[in-house]
Amino acid sequence: MVRRPSAVLSLATAAVAAPPAAFAYFLAASSLPALPAGDATVLVAGSIGLMMVAASTLALLPARETLIGPLFIALGAGLLVAALNSDGATGVGAGANVLEALLAGAAGLLFARWLAAPVTAVAVPVFVAVIDILSVAFGPTSRLLEDGAARVDALSFDLPAWGDGGSAGHLGFSDAFFVSLFAAWALRFGFRRTATIAGLLLGLLAALGLSVALDRGIPALPFVAAGYLLPNADRVWALLHRRRCA
Repeated sequence: MVRRPSAVLSLATAAVAAPPAAFAYFLAASSLPALPAGDATVLVAGSIGLMMVAASTLALLPARETLIGPLFIALGAGLLVAALNSDGATGVGAGANVLEALLAGAAGLLFARWLAAPVTAVAVPVFVAVIDILSVAFGPTSRLLEDGAARVDALSFDLPAWGDGGSAGHLGFSDAFFVSLFAAWALRFGFRRTATIAGLLLGLLAALGLSVALDRGIPALPFVAAGYLLPNADRVWALLHRRRCA
């Protein structure tokens, strides 16, 4: 299928605009009108924060077929993230989310290029979803949740609440990495682009909504993996069938 120039231009424009918009939002979040404490803050500020992180992560998708671009971005963003997480760095806060999202996005594209076998693009989502469920239920993630937010990984995304500058929640770095990885695989193997990206975003929001409804930590990766595989179930089957027949 030949893409129209306007569609390519729109995708490139969105990719360029997403990180600056996300950076502005994260810096301005503490100045926005405060929301009622509790579920309202988590749902509203948390959802917007998730979408900003996801948009910054997916902004690199137009560079999925190249190697140098994602590699340089991964190296540059990695150095800046390391500097911001050093003991002497202060005052950055949630503004570091965009750099971490670009690092996760670039890493996801690089791994998608390296792990390009069709069976891997199907097996990995199932595997990581099961591991994430077990980790939250019985492993180190469950202990982290029990001990509170103070032990959240330095690379996790802090989703700022409005007004008081507190936190509306956190998203793991691995979640953003797999969002980028799955999106790149979807485009590489001819999956439905719009439906897949929508499924990935809805997976993040579903995990957040369920965590509020159940008042406990809910792993995001199973929902993200479902958002990747379910809209493409027929194409996944066709992809694996062609692989067996080859």
